[in-house]
This record gives sequence, C-alpha cells and structure tokens, in this order.
Amino acid sequence: MTRTTATLAALLLALVAAAASAQQPTHTGKVTFHGKTAAIGAGFGWGASTLEFEGKNYPVRVDAFVLGAVGAAALEATGTVTGLTKAEDLNGDFTAVSTGVTIGSGAAKLVMRNAKGVRIVMDGTSSGFQLGLGPRGITLTVGEAGGPPADERARLPQTLGFGEMRWGSLYVEPTLNAQIYFPTWSNPGFGGQWSFGPVDRAGLWFEHSNEEGLNARYLLGDEGKYGTLSARVSGLYSMTSSQPDGPVCNTHGTTGSYSLESAYGDWKSGDLFPKLGHNALEISGGNQNYQVFDGLLFWDGGQDCAGRGANWLSARKAFKATAIAKLTLKDGLTLEAFHLKYNDHPSTNTDLFGERMEWVTDDFYMKHLKLGFMYFHIYNSRNVTRDGLNGAYFYNEATPFPSLPDFSYKASYVRETNSGLPAAYGWYAGAAYELSKVTWTPKLSYRYASFSEGFDSLFTGLPDWGSWFQGEILGEYVLSNSNLMSHQVRLTVKPSETVTTNLIYYRFLLDNRNQPFSITPRAVSSRALADEVDLIFDITMTNWWSITATVAMANPNKGFTQAVNGSGTWVGGYLYMNFNF
Repeated sequence: MTRTTATLAALLLALVAAAASAQQPTHTGKVTFHGKTAAIGAGFGWGASTLEFEGKNYPVRVDAFVLGAVGAAALEATGTVTGLTKAEDLNGDFTAVSTGVTIGSGAAKLVMRNAKGVRIVMDGTSSGFQLGLGPRGITLTVGEAGGPPADERARLPQTLGFGEMRWGSLYVEPTLNAQIYFPTWSNPGFGGQWSFGPVDRAGLWFEHSNEEGLNARYLLGDEGKYGTLSARVSGLYSMTSSQPDGPVCNTHGTTGSYSLESAYGDWKSGDLFPKLGHNALEISGGNQNYQVFDGLLFWDGGQDCAGRGANWLSARKAFKATAIAKLTLKDGLTLEAFHLKYNDHPSTNTDLFGERMEWVTDDFYMKHLKLGFMYFHIYNSRNVTRDGLNGAYFYNEATPFPSLPDFSYKASYVRETNSGLPAAYGWYAGAAYELSKVTWTPKLSYRYASFSEGFDSLFTGLPDWGSWFQGEILGEYVLSNSNLMSHQVRLTVKPSETVTTNLIYYRFLLDNRNQPFSITPRAVSSRALADEVDLIFDITMTNWWSITATVAMANPNKGFTQAVNGSGTWVGGYLYMNFNF
C-alpha cells in the first residue's frame, strides 16, 4: 500500500506540473432582464429575461437566492453572455456577485457564471429599498426560441443553488445546508426509570444545525484528460436547546458546538487509463464521508450529542484522517482500500483499516444485482470492546427476475470477533414488492433483523427510514442494534410527486433476556419488548427545501414493563425541515 500510494502521488504531482488549462471557444449573446428581490437576511428573487443568441430570441425564467440583504428592490438590466455553445448552456445554477446599495434608485452591476463556463455581465438600474449583498445564487431556465415570454411572477423556485464560478480549469462552488427539528413527546420512557438518565422528563426540545462549505475542482489537461482534482472544506454548527432531549445528551439550557466538518482532497483519473474506464481510479484523504451500502455499519463518521448537541439531526457525517483508494472497472467490479478515524467527542482515538469488494450488474438475466464483501480491523481504540475488533461483512441486493421488475430483496450478514470476547453477529433479510401500475404506486415490504448480544453497529446511520435506527421512538433513543430481534412491515405510497407517505410497524424482541435498561438491571421473563407504529410524511417542496412530519406510538410488552417498571404508551411526533443550497 505504501509503495503504491507513493507512486500514485508522484504521478499525480507530475501530472499537475505538466497539465495546462484549455479554454473553450466562446460565443456571445445579449440579455435583458426585469425582476424583483425580497429578503430579510435571506430571501428570493424572481423575474424574466430574454436571450438574443445567433439571431434567435429565447425566453428565460430567472429564480434567485438572496443572502445577506434586507429589503425589497426591482431591477432592470441589460448585458452580454459569453461562453455559449448553444442556448441550453444557460440552463442551471449560476454563482452571482452583485454590487450596489439601493435606497430609492441607483445603479447595479451583476456578474455571474455557471459550471459550463458561461459568464453573464449585466448593468442596470434598481429601485426600492435594499441593503446588503443581494443575489448569491441564480437559476436560469431557457424556453424554446420564439416562444412566449417567460413567467415573471413571484413563485417558489423548484431548483435553486449557488452554482459554480470558473477561472480557466478551476471551478469553485459555495454551499449552505441548514436543518431544524422540533419534537414533542407524551409519556416518554413508558413512565419508567432508565439507567442512562431522566428519559421520563424529555418532552419538548429543539435541534438545529448549519454547515457552510466551499467545493473546488480543477481539470488536469484538456477537459480533464488527466483527471480531476477536487477538494472541500466546511464548518458545522449544531445545537440542542430546552428540556432534556431523547438520548439525555442535554438536561437543561443549550448545548452546542462549532467545528470543522469536511477538509479533504480527491483525485479521479478521468480518461488517463482508457482501458479501465472513465474515472476508474480515485484516491482521496482528509475529513470526509465514507458510506457503504445501506448504512448498517458505515454511514455516520461523526458523533453528535455529547457536548455537540443535535443528536437526531446527526449533522456530522465525516470521518477524520481518512485515506481511501478505489478502483472501479468497466464490468461493475469495485475494489477499495481504506483507513478511517472516528470523529467522536470526547475522542476515543478509534482507528481502523479495511478492504472492500463490490460487484454490480444489470443485464438480461437479472435486472439488478449488487454483491459486496468487506473486511475491517480496528487496531486502536480507547473503547476496550472495539480495540482489536475484526469484522467480516457481506451484503446483497437484487431485482432478480426480469419478468417481475417490481420485486426486490436485500440482505446482509456481519460477524465480529475480538480476542477474549465472544463472537457477535448481525444479519437481516427483507423483500419488497411495488405495485408500479396502481395509483399512488404502493410498495409493501417486510424485513427480519437479528443482532446478538455484544454486537457493535459501529458507525451506523439513517439513509432511509428504519435503516438503521429502527423506530422513530425506540430505535432513535433507547434501542441499539445489539441483543435485539425485530420484525418490520412497511407500506409506502406516493399520493403526488411531492408527497411520500410511510407507515411502518415494528415488533421488538430481546435476543438475551438479560438487558440493562433499568437503574437496577435484571433479567426479564419475556423476550417481547415493544410494538411501535410510525406514520411519516415526506414533502419535497423543491430540490432545496424538504419537510418531514411524523407521528409515532410505542407500546411496551412484558419485557419493557418488567425492565423499567413502566407500562404507559409512549407517543411522539416531530417536524423536520432541511434547506440545501
């Protein structure tokens, strides 16, 4: 590994030194624009434009994200467009820089550029009252040549982003993500007593996170002939406020933290190795995400909660001090080697390495098949049960029958061993069937999962509801994927393009009846723990704004009633919103 990495690094440095940036031929067009902006710190802009290009006129709808401004203003502007090869190159997100302070009326200048190298420079006049920077991200939508004027009415834009700025072969893009979470509970903890804190007092709290980042990529050689260098750096703030929260990370006041999230570099090979395929080789390192399959073991490399707040949001995802090398061949085979350091707080100095092999095929005999195997070894950790842990992980999903394209299955198996400790295992199997030709396209699925006592789910995450926090009450806050068996039945329907509804039922059972939930741990006489039902509404308003509303209910069985001396029905709900620019 050391020799290979050194050789690749030397090759990469040589390519960087030898590569020269290439400029695309430019064509010029003219634009006229009229629209409005409204913001209080952040807000929106909207309007219509006309592109005159190669003797034709194209209507253009304009939507903008306004940041750092207060007030409302109207703008009339004209300008030039360079870098066009066709009118459709104007579609998409632009990064904008505007100047001028509008009080009554005044001059304004707007310069913006997109990922395709198209540059727009406009001079105009504005009227109204607005202080601040003005538009930061603008999305343009081009209509047909000679078509009717674009709709210039105020509306909620469906797509919106900051876009990329380009200097030769260098592209730079700012990003912004913000999340908020409002939960409320009735009869938390079944009214019982728990070993890890006052769960019974957790009734209402608030979580928030925001991440500001900057992405950059550099094309090596003509149009990335020798690959692409990319990098990202971001800072993340997270907090929890008010009463004790569900996992009892915060018992009063506000807990929050600001820290570095992403700081990594990446090289993709482009067409450097044509026989292997485009971007066949990828090498990266630094603070970055590392996610495998459906998140059973590797999804969330950063711990929230303890001193950082925002346990449910789990905004920190990046491992730190990573090194990853991946080779993807044309036949769907991926080979990968990795080193990861867990970003927990306080740090347990958990370091691991491993290898992964995955094969994906979509052909006449099987519509979709994914097979994967992973070996990993934790060679250092202050957590004594993790230090020295070895793991073998198998995963598989498929749509096995071309004649039944709506049927699919998924399964995984993990075996963990550590010197002086009993071997532990975790596995699951599930199947799903979607009625694709029925109104609302209902999808019904069932999954059985089993995790032995002592099983460590490591860096599990939430790529989808129920995976791998099982239950919006119990799985999120009091159950871990250890000493646990579960049945999951799920119905998914889509009443509209923007709304998806999930109804999920769980039955939870103990693998071993000796489980320390209570202040005074003791064995229980029944493995039956609880039943939970979750009703989840996902509303995707736009590609930058989504809303989730959930109502959940958990009813204790004999196992939980004995363990915590509580028999009430635990009811909860929450509202979650995500904004991503």
